[in-house]
Amino acid sequence: MKRLLPYLSLLLILSTAITGCGGSAAEQVTPEMILADAVTHMAALPGFEFQITQEGPAVYLDPEKSVQFTKAVGNYVSPDQAQTTVSISAMGMLTEITVISLQDTQWASNPLSGQFQELPPEYLFKPTQYLDPESGFFPSLRDGLADLTLVGEEELEDLPGLTLTHLSGTVPGEVILEVSQGLIDIESMQGDLWVDTATDEVHQVVLTDTSSAEDASVWTFDFWNFGETIEITAP
Repeated sequence: MKRLLPYLSLLLILSTAITGCGGSAAEQVTPEMILADAVTHMAALPGFEFQITQEGPAVYLDPEKSVQFTKAVGNYVSPDQAQTTVSISAMGMLTEITVISLQDTQWASNPLSGQFQELPPEYLFKPTQYLDPESGFFPSLRDGLADLTLVGEEELEDLPGLTLTHLSGTVPGEVILEVSQGLIDIESMQGDLWVDTATDEVHQVVLTDTSSAEDASVWTFDFWNFGETIEITAP
């Protein structure tokens, strides 16, 4: 009996260790948890800088399809202010305009005179609505991104040395159409996110059209200077 005691003690230790490992496995961080934490963090930030770029078929900002969108770089101040430099093509001319967004009103600078004029509601570039902390881009991804998977740990070309967690899933077209206020009208898109899990900061989101093998529309959203704000006033 005395000889059995050491063996019984060893079995008890092994059993406890296995149970402990099983408990840890059950508590492992899931892609859904990473995404939820990132969305909560981004929604709570007072502001940040952003860039939106689009590749593929032309996207127009006005009902007459005379103003083609290319890129936008700007400052967002939560919950409803933004100042953005928008690259457009109008009347065959590549140019930049400044768009100031305050609550539900937007003004754009005239590319020739530089003077500001109020934009009509049907103008589709609406960064404060895209980035709204309650109904915008990030909450929509949290609630609408299906088949979420953890791709792995990666570095972005523009951020060497910073290891980010890559998540991927599918976003239904109706979700994208609603959050983009009609700017992105695509049946289904693959959504890829790169998150710094140490800070819960989302550095990049890429949305890719999955319904078109050729000339697919690709939207890239970059974020930086997390927590920083600027003063934005009406022109």
